[in-house]
Order: sequence, then structure tokens, then C-alpha cells
Amino acid sequence: MEENIKVIEQKEQVQESACACGSGGCGCHGHEHNHTHEQNELPVRFQILRQGDRVVEFGSGTGNDCFTAAQVIGPTGKVMGIDISEKNINTARDYMDQLSINNVEFRHGDINSVPLPKEYADIVLSNCVFNLQENKQKVADEMYRIARHNGYVCVSDFVILQQIPDGLRKDGAELAGCIAGAEKINDFMDYFRRTGFVNVEIVEMSKVYLPDDIFHKYLSSEEVERYKDIYTDEGIFNVTLIGEKPSECSAENCCCNPDKHAN
Repeated sequence: MEENIKVIEQKEQVQESACACGSGGCGCHGHEHNHTHEQNELPVRFQILRQGDRVVEFGSGTGNDCFTAAQVIGPTGKVMGIDISEKNINTARDYMDQLSINNVEFRHGDINSVPLPKEYADIVLSNCVFNLQENKQKVADEMYRIARHNGYVCVSDFVILQQIPDGLRKDGAELAGCIAGAEKINDFMDYFRRTGFVNVEIVEMSKVYLPDDIFHKYLSSEEVERYKDIYTDEGIFNVTLIGEKPSECSAENCCCNPDKHAN
């Protein structure tokens, strides 16, 4: 997230612990976790990782999240960063060399069609990239294809609970581009439900505070207060979603089923 956007304290924290995602879903990633104090202070998308995981990040940018994940999963794990920008890939590789990290790889590719085989990853990550995609359902389907059975998808991005002014959305996107694609929270979750992920949950939810001059440009003083109040549904929220790929595919949840999205 950009430096000039501040996230207000948690409005809601759904999970009961760092490795839970509700409804009997993620549990502790199927194995016992031994989180260090430092790991417990990381965002949830890193707390769900375990030693030895194979991780793929959709839209890896210059590699920051990949490098953090690499520390969590350790030398027996592997992180693969996919980004459409060759400049980002080259920069990330330079950083990787400077940091002497050897369990990360970066590949140039489109996250609509990732250059990896199906069922490759234990965890598929994405941070403030999903909302930028023109065909979000296709990207969610691709995440499902890449994830192994009983693997997980973990996506962090912006959502809304109520509609916001178009101008506010546009100016907010100047600070963080993924605000432009923010949708209602259930619509956001439905991309992953439709593609076949189960136990889809929001495990973190925080209200986003844009600069006052942007708020007051489009909102009354009373509306600004409601947008800043962590207990209202008005405003922009940053969320982290987790979903699990079932142990088996069926005609209903297979991302290769051409009739799956008919409804």
C-alpha cells in the first residue's frame, strides 16, 4: 500500500488465531505451525505459510512480498514470482542477488495465463493486484488451476460495503491503483467461490483513510466522519481473503468446466 494511505485500526478480525480462517476451513494449513514472535507480527498472508511451502505470487512487482515469504518458508521451500513487467522482473532479480536469496525465482508472465503447470503451489498469493485485472474471474480461475488440492489462495485488496462516489474512487486510485477496481465485498468473494475454492473467508478487514482533501472534495463533513468511523459500512476497506482448493475436482468446481460460470 502506498505511504500516503493510512489503514485505520482493524474494523473486524474474523480469524481467532493467526492460522485460522473460520468455518473449519484453513485451520493451521494442515500442519502444526511454530510461529516466531516476528512472524506473528507479519500480515496474515505470511502467517499462513509453513516451512517447505511452494508459493506463487501473482503480480510480484519488485519482489518485496516474495522475499518476505522466502524467509518464512525457509530453505526447503520455494517462492515463484510472476509479473508482466520485464522491468519489475529484472529489478527483483537484482535485489535477489544483492540479498543472496536462493529460494526465490522470478518469471515474466501474464497472470491470466501463468507459465506454470497445474497444481504447482501450496499457496497462491496476490497483494493489491487482483483489482487491477480486466477479467478478474479468469485470474481467479488461474489461481485455482495453479493451487494444489487442499492448497490455498490468499488475496489482499480493496473492497467496499456501500457504493462510493466515482470521483473519490478515481482520486483514490491515483494513490493506490487497485482502489479503482474495488467492488462490493460479496462480489469480490464470489470470484473465488465460483472458481471452486471452498471455505472462502475474509480473515482481515481494515478501514482505509484517504487524505482529508480528497474526502472533503466529494463528501459532506458528516459523510467524512462516517467514512473515518471504523464501525460504519461506509468507506473503503482493505481485506485479506483466504480460500481452500478441495481435495477433488468436480464438474461444479473445476475451472476447466466451460459451463461453470453460466449462472
